[in-house]
Amino acid sequence: MEVHHPHHPTHKKKWSEYIIEFVMLFTAVTLGFFAENIRESIAEQHKKKETLESVAIDFEKDIKQLEFHKNFDLDKIKICDSLDSLIDINPEKIDQKLYYRLINNYYMSWKFNSNNRSRIESEAKGYFSNENNSELATYISKYTFHLTDYNDNTVIEQENYMNFYKNENMRRFVDVSLQRVASRYPRVDIESKLGIKPISAESKEILRFYLNGTRVFNDIGLYNIDSLQFYANKAIAIIRKEK
Repeated sequence: MEVHHPHHPTHKKKWSEYIIEFVMLFTAVTLGFFAENIRESIAEQHKKKETLESVAIDFEKDIKQLEFHKNFDLDKIKICDSLDSLIDINPEKIDQKLYYRLINNYYMSWKFNSNNRSRIESEAKGYFSNENNSELATYISKYTFHLTDYNDNTVIEQENYMNFYKNENMRRFVDVSLQRVASRYPRVDIESKLGIKPISAESKEILRFYLNGTRVFNDIGLYNIDSLQFYANKAIAIIRKEK
């Protein structure tokens, strides 16, 4: 026995319906594309604000660290001045404890380690480009310039100290047996006692040559520190203003 199924007439779509379906599908895909772009743009802006805030926080850390270096450089200039004056006194009337403390603190130095991880990340993402913010880009550039100059100056200063020790220069100014104790780190104060090794006129001139060099290096260091703090504060102000 045959089973007969009723035949339902199929609806033949008009060309206008195909166009409508295409337009609707195209519209849905396009809106989805724009929505995703907007979402990514919002996420990127949020990430940018977070990263730049990290830059501002790192600048604040740098400013605090630079204050330590500033006071240290000022103290070294005072040490140079004190030592310069002291060597003109009769060596029999100079307290050896004071003298050796000055001559061993004169060549101390600290390296400035800038907190730059967030700046490197921001630079790689183009957050400091002139197109985004020319004023911030200028301050970051100025900061980088003075940071490089400060570090280069520190390297040259350390080379100056190394030259101070070449050809056994220190033997001109110290008693080796006392220096062996006084130069230990952490510092060990030797006995307070009047009388140091006499220093010849020629040796005084050599010592003053190095003292003058140290003053110059620290003057340059202080100038760079002031500049670094100035441009760091300017950059912080712009970042916080745009939040």
